[in-house]
Amino acid sequence: RRKEHDTAHGTQPGDPARAARAIMTAVEADAPPALLMLGTDALGAVRAVIDAQVAELDAWEETSRSTDFPGQD
Repeated sequence: RRKEHDTAHGTQPGDPARAARAIMTAVEADAPPALLMLGTDALGAVRAVIDAQVAELDAWEETSRSTDFPGQD
């Protein structure tokens, strides 16, 4: 991990000061987010995971719905 950290340190796209402001905005919000992604890299990674999960849900929707008692539509 140290080698990985040493090669990545200083190359992150995020600005720590802007991240701090975003965190404060979220903390002070009337309805703060349950999940706050900071940076385009983190946002892109989470969106990719969520998109894959939605695609899997869609692919298996018929099977999931087939487990209900008849007439439960």
